[in-house]
Amino acid sequence: MFRWHDCSEGHIILGLFFSLSSLVCLILTTFSTPFIRSFYFLSVPPSTSNGGTTRFGSFGWCTLVDGGADAGCTPEHVGYDWMEGGEVIGWLTRTMILFGIAALFMLLALITLVLSLLKVGKFMWNPVYFRTTALLGSLVSILAEIFALILWVNARHRFDRHNNTDATARAKYGAALWTGLIGATLSFLAAAIGGPAYQGRFMYRAARHQAYNV
Repeated sequence: MFRWHDCSEGHIILGLFFSLSSLVCLILTTFSTPFIRSFYFLSVPPSTSNGGTTRFGSFGWCTLVDGGADAGCTPEHVGYDWMEGGEVIGWLTRTMILFGIAALFMLLALITLVLSLLKVGKFMWNPVYFRTTALLGSLVSILAEIFALILWVNARHRFDRHNNTDATARAKYGAALWTGLIGATLSFLAAAIGGPAYQGRFMYRAARHQAYNV
């Protein structure tokens, strides 16, 4: 039986909203270029790339020629190297998989929250399940975003420094960097203020036959 009266409580609504919104943002960040080519972390203009605008994502990059036509993408895999000038730190690109791991934790958090509303077993109303998965998702997504900022801010400065003769050709940040930041923030809010409330029956109690005033 669905807990309509519980669902209308503020912390449940916030938990559903923050968890779902965070999941969407983290999925978009995970499946950025070369999967979703309009989502990328960094865009490098033709004068500093191999014959076209290059967009870097979580699992590779794509090159666009004049007019926006796709000139090709790298195979999708965890971690990649940019051989042109070493602007992209190879080992840091492997940390982009953390966005996918964070998305998985937030999916589990959302599932546990829905199951608690559906009253699937009394144990599912225990808020520990939601809080634990949401907290893990928050920690992993924050870590992923820290690595992403270090990687792509540093890469942008390196690209711009190598192309300092052309002030109009500057590398630009893409939407994936900001959706990752939003996803990390929402996952933290979900863990902090969302989900089922703690209730006394889930805390330790002495056995009923034990006297309290001894």
